[in-house]
Amino acid sequence: MRNQRHYLFLLGLPLIVLLCSVLRSGQGGETTYVPFHPDLPAGTAVTIDARRLHPTQFAVGFREVAFKTATIGALSPDKLVAYLKKKDTPVVIGPGGMPYMTDGHHTLRGLIDSRQPDKTAYGHILANWSSLSPDEFWRRMIEHRYTYLGSPDDGTPLPPTQLPTTLLDLRSNPWRGLMWAVMEAGGFEERKNVHFQEFLWADFFRGKLQWDDTDDADFARAVREAVILARSPEAAHLPGWKNP
Repeated sequence: MRNQRHYLFLLGLPLIVLLCSVLRSGQGGETTYVPFHPDLPAGTAVTIDARRLHPTQFAVGFREVAFKTATIGALSPDKLVAYLKKKDTPVVIGPGGMPYMTDGHHTLRGLIDSRQPDKTAYGHILANWSSLSPDEFWRRMIEHRYTYLGSPDDGTPLPPTQLPTTLLDLRSNPWRGLMWAVMEAGGFEERKNVHFQEFLWADFFRGKLQWDDTDDADFARAVREAVILARSPEAAHLPGWKNP
């Protein structure tokens, strides 16, 4: 028995926490979350302050962020937790133990901007690549399509060293905002299994439509035109295209 206790101690605290989490999650079918730690392995359910997460894209559509901010701000504390658990933010741990989120940028920016005092995000560790060099880390991120490095201005790939270090520093991409409205209007189908599907559509719309983003009526006109464009044969190569 003494040797067994000594062996468990040598496993290290993060693994012990994980084992306890797995055991508890089997009781009642509820997932047990542990606070973020750089040593956590893939598959661990975690909580982390959304303001600590590093983006893996340069921009968001601020119309969608505004919608998420209002939605989140209206939730009760219990419903907020349930909402964020359902969103289940995927996190990759990078060099230096930095937590990088690979999805949910609009939701968590909305959380930060909202009137909710609790900024805790709920998610899971997608991969722990903290032991890699920065170059190898970003090579893997690109290879697994865990990052979108297109410029908000023209879609040209930018180096990952230029990514913002906080969700508050994300830039505006009006084409991404247009894409969200088109998807909500039924212009194409969301594909959860396609990484950064939204930006593929945003880049498709880029340059094909013009509107005044400060004018809601003009934006609505652009959405109607974009829905027609999204259902045309020209968009047939994109994930989620609807055959008319």
